[in-house]
Order: sequence, then structure tokens, then C-alpha cells
Amino acid sequence: MNSVIKSKIAFINKLIKVGNFKFIWDAFARRISSEELAMGFKKDLSIEHPEPRSLKKISTRVFNSGDESFFTDNSIDPIIFQFQTCYVAITDDNIPCSRIWLIDPSQNKKLSAIWGNNFPQLNNDEVLLENVYTLPKYRGLGIMPSILHQIAERGKLQGAKYAITFGSAHNTNTSRSFHYAGFQPYVLRKVKWFLFRKSINFQEIPDDLTTHYNNITRRMPRS
Repeated sequence: MNSVIKSKIAFINKLIKVGNFKFIWDAFARRISSEELAMGFKKDLSIEHPEPRSLKKISTRVFNSGDESFFTDNSIDPIIFQFQTCYVAITDDNIPCSRIWLIDPSQNKKLSAIWGNNFPQLNNDEVLLENVYTLPKYRGLGIMPSILHQIAERGKLQGAKYAITFGSAHNTNTSRSFHYAGFQPYVLRKVKWFLFRKSINFQEIPDDLTTHYNNITRRMPRS
């Protein structure tokens, strides 16, 4: 049994112990029949982007085990911790408020082993920003665009020219945050489940989603 399967089994057992049966049921139902649309966003790091303004100033540092107690409500698949590249945003009083993973091309094999074809293999000049999560009490303060910007800049220091990330095609707040942080949509990912069989394909963003994105970001300032 490989480490990915072991991690998934341990995660399910943990959810059962704490009584989080809704998460388990939702995951089960999704695999019977569902379709998920996510837009891929890309940022050109060779273009200077001032940091987005926020109502709460943050800085970023490497995530450590002591930070985990702040994110107990974030039910994520623990296999992501196999990537030792998690960063946390902290407030000026040193309180963790958001976290995100920065994945570079050297981790392509692990990326494929863990998530299959969910993400494209990274080119040598790309980094992936994944699983950004902001604590509920800090939402609406502009923290998500700030952490996206700061972690993308860390990728730039590693030699990347582009940062990519993915978000639900119908999540308005997420799309706006990506836009404000200097990201632009460039591809659509369609994930289908039917009777526990999964298919994934990447395609051009259709006109209706492009129109929707333009409408929700038209009056927003660009960083």
C-alpha cells in the first residue's frame, strides 16, 4: 500500500472519529455522478505588479507544525502535506490567518502521483499555487490577493516566469481575488465522475464563462 492510499485511509478514519460524516458523504456522492468546472489562472511574473491593497496587512513565512491548530476547520486531504512547501500569512500581531502551497517543477512526479491529471505538468519556468485557504474571521479583508501576490513573488525568486493556480469557475470571490492579484484566466478544467470513474480534460474557456468573468471584474482595480 503506497503512502497516498495510506494517507487517504487515515484521513477518512479521522473524519469518522470526529463525526464529520457530511464530508465523507459529499465525497461519495460526488464520485457517483458530478461535473466540476475550474478555471486555470496565470500570472506573468516578468511584469511588475504592486502588492494588492488590503484592510489587514500581512507578511508570509514557511508554515510550521505549530500553525496547524489555527486551521482545524479546514478539512483538506492530508496528502497535500507531502509537499513540504506550505506558506502561511500572518497578521502584524503574528497570528496565522491564511495558508497556501507553492509547488515547483521539481515536484512534477509527486504532483502526478498524488493528483493524477488534475494539474498540468509544470514547465521549468512555472510554479503552481494550490489550496489557498483564509480563516473565516479574516475574509473580506483582501488577504487572499495579498498572499497570492507574495507567494507568487517567492516563486519568481526561485526563477519562475509564470505562476498558475486553479479555482471554481463559478466562485465569484475567488475569481476576483485572482484578478486583483494579477492573474488572468487561460484554461478551463472539466472533471467528471460517473459511477466512480473519473475523467479530466483541459479546454479553451467558453464565451459564456469569459463574459461572466469580464462582468464581475470590469470595475475592479488592477494591482
